Amino acid sequence: MKKILLSTMALVMLLSSCTSTCDKPTNVIYLIGDGMGFGAVTSLLLTADEQTGFEMAPVIGLNETCSANNYVTDSPAGGTALATGTRTCNGFLGVGSDSVQLTSILKKAQKMGKKTGIVVNTTLTEATPGAFYAGVTSRKDSYTIAKQFTESGVDIAIGAGLTAFINRPDSVDMTAVLIDKGYDVYLDWKSVLNSQSEKFVGILQMSDVHRRNKPSTKTASAADGAEVCLAAQLAATDDTNDSIRFAEPDRYLEKACIKTLEQLEKNAPKGFFLMVESAIIDGYGHNNDAEGMVEEMQEFDRTLKALVAYVNQHPNTLLVVTADHETGGTSVSYKSYPVNQPEGMQLSFSTKGHSGTVVPIFAYGAGAENFAGIFQNKEIPGIIEELIK
Repeated sequence: MKKILLSTMALVMLLSSCTSTCDKPTNVIYLIGDGMGFGAVTSLLLTADEQTGFEMAPVIGLNETCSANNYVTDSPAGGTALATGTRTCNGFLGVGSDSVQLTSILKKAQKMGKKTGIVVNTTLTEATPGAFYAGVTSRKDSYTIAKQFTESGVDIAIGAGLTAFINRPDSVDMTAVLIDKGYDVYLDWKSVLNSQSEKFVGILQMSDVHRRNKPSTKTASAADGAEVCLAAQLAATDDTNDSIRFAEPDRYLEKACIKTLEQLEKNAPKGFFLMVESAIIDGYGHNNDAEGMVEEMQEFDRTLKALVAYVNQHPNTLLVVTADHETGGTSVSYKSYPVNQPEGMQLSFSTKGHSGTVVPIFAYGAGAENFAGIFQNKEIPGIIEELIK
């Protein structure tokens, strides 16, 4: 393993934090900012008016994001490396370069008896979450990914993307499959927040999980073809169902994480593994949208600080924060600004695609000291595995 201590200061921080971080973790929270490079992090640091979650990290490292066949990874290959410890070809998801299914750290956690969860502000079948349970040679094969999700054994999952589960070429209602497997399935945010179930899937509208999506003009029971879906039929019997008015898309990821943690920690003597993705940072990088990038990083920070607070209250928990790649070649433009008024900061972009620059790692809690250094993306899940064995 290639590991280089960043600086004497980092070493001092590491030694001073060992009293709280050197124990082996029982729980793991793996927070991935899709497309979140140093430019995105800087956009938050220069506009925040209080301490950010990043500044609370006792340990900081670097993550090299190459894929098996390119210095610049795409999301499927980047997610696969972070999930399975194997670099694969761009375009491949959850499989190696030989197209053989890989075993993710989430699956390994399950074999250790840990409860598992997935929370994303995108579709549950997107590249990064899919890398933790699926295996396909194309991220576009969302119908196969949805089927593999029903076989994943994940205890709790919250995200969007109902279409892949119900409007399918095989005419199979995958929400009915989930219900048959013992899951409660919710299609609105209020039901997710009110759930006391330890085994549920929330498949919401995109307008519920991200603020930039315009609210749907359809009713909740008809959204994305939900009228043919068993879960929607069950939800329709609830007179309190009011997903659009009740939705809080700018606080969704933070509150979804808190809810999932509350349910995962119940009856979990061997702990849990929770994977969280903030996916839309990548989109603002692709669109070279500086305003959106800053807003998204502010939302990311709210989620991060909530997770740091959880770790502080549960010292047997490890929180690892990193990115699958950088997007946009994001940097801060040269511009003067009045003293104490950094809101004049401007972002510049060098590409509308991904870049191959290293991305940060921030680690908190039990075992955090193991992430001080420079790592290849494929090394990270292996370190987590060794810590939780």
